[in-house]
Amino acid sequence: MPAADWEGMKKVFGQSALPLIADESCIVEQDVARCHGYFHGINIKLTKCGGITPARRMILEAKQRGMKVMTGSMNESTVGTSAVAHLLPYLDFVDMDGPLLLAEDIATGVRIDNGVIHYADRNGTGAVLTRTR
Repeated sequence: MPAADWEGMKKVFGQSALPLIADESCIVEQDVARCHGYFHGINIKLTKCGGITPARRMILEAKQRGMKVMTGSMNESTVGTSAVAHLLPYLDFVDMDGPLLLAEDIATGVRIDNGVIHYADRNGTGAVLTRTR
């Protein structure tokens, strides 16, 4: 469905046996309230919402509204994935596979080996650029 098809989404929401998660319908903080009653949860992309701080506010608002929360990936490097890792305790679902889809990553930090997440042993996000574009 198109992201702006609110009438259609309301019909699907009322009939769906599966949880519906807003993707392109929920990009910034103001979208969380709009999605309530149309979706069971929201998908937050750090690169679209403005980073960790707005994402955290979106998570809190969604949880207050009884919605599920996930983070999505846009094929960002380990830099973005390392930032997402800080939000894991607050998430119901997570998509952190962006670096796995890249032919060559530009950083080190959080890494995923055979489905196991390994956190960097450095401060902050733990991400370090290994090359620039």
